[in-house]
Amino acid sequence: MKYLYLDDEQIQLTQDIVELLESERDDLEIIWSQPKSFGEEIKRLKSEVYDGLMLDLRLDQKSDAEYRAFSLAQEIRTRATEGTMKDIPIVVCSTDRKLKASYNKDTSGQDLFDRKYLKTKDLGDDSKTVANELVSLAKGYALLSSIKSDLKGKGVQLDKFLLLNDSQLKFIDKRVFEFFNKYKTRLPIHEYASFVFDKLIIPPGILLDKGNVLARLGVDENSPELEELLSKINNYKYKGAFGDHWERWWWPLIENWFSSKSNFKLSFMTAEERVDELKRIVKLEELKSAKALASNYSSKFWALCEFYKKPLDPYTDGVVLEEDNLSQPWQENRYISMKAALDVGSKAAGLIPHPSEKEKVKAFSKILKNE
Repeated sequence: MKYLYLDDEQIQLTQDIVELLESERDDLEIIWSQPKSFGEEIKRLKSEVYDGLMLDLRLDQKSDAEYRAFSLAQEIRTRATEGTMKDIPIVVCSTDRKLKASYNKDTSGQDLFDRKYLKTKDLGDDSKTVANELVSLAKGYALLSSIKSDLKGKGVQLDKFLLLNDSQLKFIDKRVFEFFNKYKTRLPIHEYASFVFDKLIIPPGILLDKGNVLARLGVDENSPELEELLSKINNYKYKGAFGDHWERWWWPLIENWFSSKSNFKLSFMTAEERVDELKRIVKLEELKSAKALASNYSSKFWALCEFYKKPLDPYTDGVVLEEDNLSQPWQENRYISMKAALDVGSKAAGLIPHPSEKEKVKAFSKILKNE
């Protein structure tokens, strides 16, 4: 996967980033360049083949460029929509100061980028994850493009982009497919990519990551036969764009599979009861049930504590997080435990309870003090 990296810093300041990211993946190539004039940059992107684009937020400080990342990204997206340029993932890589100065204040412009990275924290300290994400984004765009080119007939056909078969479709919230009903023709790849990534993969809901799936099944993440269990539900794993790095499972399909083999409803059962039933269903006797965060917490898990990354019963022991990206009915809230809500580290990590939970947290804090 070949990325063009535009940054107006001198090469010695960017070469370390490029080499570090490339060292993490054999299938990742990053070509650094000082930004050219706007017209020249568009001409280069039209004539040379890249699988992705990395942009410093401010391209106009130490170069001849008369534009910033927002302007270039907008032009690329517009031309991709018109079909005159290849649609590729665009990520912004900048300093915390620059992001706070402009990126964080321009919420409409943020939609132009697939991911944002801090140069020091993300590109330096977590280079393996960033490299994996860059490759996954590029492969995801390529997959969506391939599916789109193979489609017959007209319309959006979102189910084809999600790689679901007809027998699976009936278990998926129909509102997911109604999202694009207002469009009569197919959309540019970045629109599909944005929907899949921002509306399905990132927020929990009909797609869940491994931690949330195991919490709902009541299974300890360190169970000896965990991989065998995951292989049993592999048919319900999301196989579409970006799923190679952001692993997700279709929860409605897993829930239907369980209910088809059991007379019990998962959400009514404790972790111990769920695992006992799973042992009977999948014949894996070494599965272990997950334990609650505290001795007085419920084990009717249905979420993860986002701070401690441990299974949680959100209805009795959880606090809803304040988030602004839950815009669709199939998306679910994320939670932290009461214990985490009182841990100063959770606030530092950006996990802020929703304002409606303020009195709940205050009452819990008072109880602890009295004890």
